[in-house]
Amino acid sequence: MKQFPLIVAALGLLFLCNRCASPGREGHSLDFSGVDQFLKITATLEKDKDPDTADWEVLFDTPGYAALTQSEFNREFFRENFSLVFMPSLQEELEQRLDEEKERPAHFRFLHHYLDAKQRREAMAEYADSLRANAGTLLEASAQKAKKYLPPIQADDYIPVSFVLFASDARGYTPVVIDILFAMDMGESLHYLIAHELHHFYRNKILVFDRDLIREADADIMWVLDQIHAEGLADQTDKRILISDKEGPMHGLADRWEEMVANAPEYVKHMNEYLAAVAAGTEEKQEAGARLRETLPMSGHPVGFFMTNLIIRELGRESVIKHAGDPFAFFHLYNEAAGRTAGEVPALSPEAMAVIDELEGRYVNN
Repeated sequence: MKQFPLIVAALGLLFLCNRCASPGREGHSLDFSGVDQFLKITATLEKDKDPDTADWEVLFDTPGYAALTQSEFNREFFRENFSLVFMPSLQEELEQRLDEEKERPAHFRFLHHYLDAKQRREAMAEYADSLRANAGTLLEASAQKAKKYLPPIQADDYIPVSFVLFASDARGYTPVVIDILFAMDMGESLHYLIAHELHHFYRNKILVFDRDLIREADADIMWVLDQIHAEGLADQTDKRILISDKEGPMHGLADRWEEMVANAPEYVKHMNEYLAAVAAGTEEKQEAGARLRETLPMSGHPVGFFMTNLIIRELGRESVIKHAGDPFAFFHLYNEAAGRTAGEVPALSPEAMAVIDELEGRYVNN
C-alpha cells in the first residue's frame, strides 16, 4: 500500500468504511467503499477534471481495489480506463480504443463494461443501498452453501466481501471481490456467486501448501493443479443453478459450458502427455507448465467440474469434501474414479502422477 498521502488517504478510507460497511450479524458485512469512491472519482472525471491524487489513493486503498491491484491489475490500468470512459475531452481516443477492444474476447472488453457503468450509475448506487440493508442474511446464506463442499472448519468468522467496478466477474481473494454490475445481473442468484467465491476464501485457509514458497520452475504446473481443483469444487456450489437452470442468469452460456466440460477428457490426455514427458526428462518442467497453463480452458473451471463430478459419481461427495484443501489428493481421487470406468474416461499415467507426487513431497508440510 502506498504511503502518499498517508494521512489524507487514511482519513478518507476511514470515512468511507464507516459509511459503507454494512453490518449484518456480528462479523458479517459488505464493503462498498470501492463503489462509493468510484462514483466520486468518475463524477469528477465527467466534469473533465483530473481527480486529486488523494482521491485516487483512497480508491486504491479500499479493500476491493487493494486486492485487485496487488494481484492482477495495476493502478494505471484503472486510472487510464476510467479517465477514457468518463472524461469528455478523451472521447476521440475512447472511440479508437473501443474499436480495438472489439477484437478481444468479450471477457476482456473492459471499456464496454465501464461504459455500461456510466449509464447505470444511479441504479448502481440504489442497488448498493439495497444490499447494505440485507448484508447479514445474504452472507449467511452464501456461507452455508459454500460450507456444503468443505470439511468441518472454522467458517463463521469475519466474511470480507467487497464490491467494486472492474469487470463482469468476481474473485475469491481476501477480501472476496465482486463487480457490482455483475452482481446486479445475477439478480436473486447473487448468493450462489458469493458462495462460489467464499468457497475459495475458506479453502485457502486449509490449503495444504504455501503458495508463497513455490519455486519458479514449478509455479505453472502448481497453478494448473490448484486451479483445476479449486474451481472444480467451488463450481459445485453454483454452476448448475447459474448455467444449467433455464432460469439461471448465465444460461446463455450453457451450450458453450457443456461443450467445454465434454472436451475436458482431452485436456486430461494433454496434461498426461506433458507430465509424462517431464518424468521422462524429454520436457523441461517450466516449459511444460507454461504450455499446460496456456491451454487450460477457462482457468480450470470446466476441467475441474468434469473431474469433480466423476469423483462424486464414483467415490461419493464426501471424498472430495474431505480433501477440499489438497489438490494432490484430488488428482489421486480422480485417477481412482477413472479406473472404475473401464476406460470410459482417461486416467493419468504412473509417470504423470510421479511428477504430481514429487511436487506434493516438496511443498506439503515443508
